[in-house]
Amino acid sequence: MKKYIVRIMLGLLITSIFAVPNAAAEVPASEPIRINEGMTGSDSMDMEMDFARLQINPGYSNMQIKPGNSDKVTVTVTNKDDETITTAPFVSVVPYGDNLFEESWVTITPVSADIAPDAKQEFVIEVHIPHDADIGHYSTSIVFTEDMKPTPYPNPYPDYLNSMHFSVEVWTPPNILIQTPFLHGRVESGESYDYEIKLENVADKDISIDPKIDDNNRMYDYSPFGMVSSAFEDDAITITAPSVVKAGKTAIVNVHLEVPDDSKGNYNGAIDLNIDDLSIREWDGQVQMNFDVWTQPTEPYIKTFTTRTDGPVTIEISSNPFGEYAYAMWMGADTQDNKEPSFDVTLEGDSGEVEMTLVKTTYSGSVSLGMSNFPPWEADSTGIYQDLSSSYVEEYSAPGAAGDWTLGILPGNTDMFSYTITFGPGE
Repeated sequence: MKKYIVRIMLGLLITSIFAVPNAAAEVPASEPIRINEGMTGSDSMDMEMDFARLQINPGYSNMQIKPGNSDKVTVTVTNKDDETITTAPFVSVVPYGDNLFEESWVTITPVSADIAPDAKQEFVIEVHIPHDADIGHYSTSIVFTEDMKPTPYPNPYPDYLNSMHFSVEVWTPPNILIQTPFLHGRVESGESYDYEIKLENVADKDISIDPKIDDNNRMYDYSPFGMVSSAFEDDAITITAPSVVKAGKTAIVNVHLEVPDDSKGNYNGAIDLNIDDLSIREWDGQVQMNFDVWTQPTEPYIKTFTTRTDGPVTIEISSNPFGEYAYAMWMGADTQDNKEPSFDVTLEGDSGEVEMTLVKTTYSGSVSLGMSNFPPWEADSTGIYQDLSSSYVEEYSAPGAAGDWTLGILPGNTDMFSYTITFGPGE
């Protein structure tokens, strides 16, 4: 087997030597280490070592397998060395990730092989996932020789040269469809809000649930001034729900929010539905929440403009169809008060305030049939219509004349609006 030159950072090597007492004395004198002349402490060094040169194709494999099922992949290993290489592939469990891969799940054929220079050998890697395996992502390595990458510092786990990354997604169609994956909206301090989380059981058995605020998923906002605390605590939220979702039925999880007085800022958190079913991963069984606390304005927005001709003035004001309030209504928020947008409009000219006439009111919106937060395999059409956006428009008319004008708009229940001012000669 050839000797190959491996370049590593000298600075890192020096750090590791001084970190371990007498580490320099433990390096055998026979080790062929050559340090380049004229190097600084941050430069690299060359180490001469023996290792097999194999080409592995593919170098990465990703499988999706249901519990109780199997899948396999064929891997071609080519010997790029100048002598025969003995390969005996095995599973090296990577000690990180959501789940630990089990060596017993893999069968590799052949068990070993001698590969001549420039020759190729095919290995069949078969993976069998047991019926009781947890749903989730698994990551591991398939190693063909025990040659390890040189490092100037201790490695917590082996890092093999001639290996391929192996990824397996263990999955099954969910037995419960969570049709409200998140709750989001702009809320006011001192107000109350109600939300619904719809759960549909598509299995042939009852499934237990126990929705609770997830203490491990509280998030905080960050600003240029550091971490900002939550607008309110978890106890502002009350959850009521059945303990079981019957087979083939739909259940509602009711979420009631009482925003404390004088609340400011944001609240970020999650509801863990605690669905007792292996088809739902822990993270998938959570409903994320984000609430932005705000206070309605009490002073109007002011816009000044000048007309050069006599004639009527037309003012059109519309709420933002993708604003936070529209989004909150789309997410199912319900309150005691009417939360539709409204506008208090005034118009004042050189001779004082003029009377405005509401000419028309327009509602507009767009609707989707089965958007992303509802599963495409929804069995019936009940509730399949989803409001994507909604807009409220008011159009006013007022007598006008050449001169300076001041328009005042005080919005209600909308965080964004647009306006159009039209003026010109009368008929």
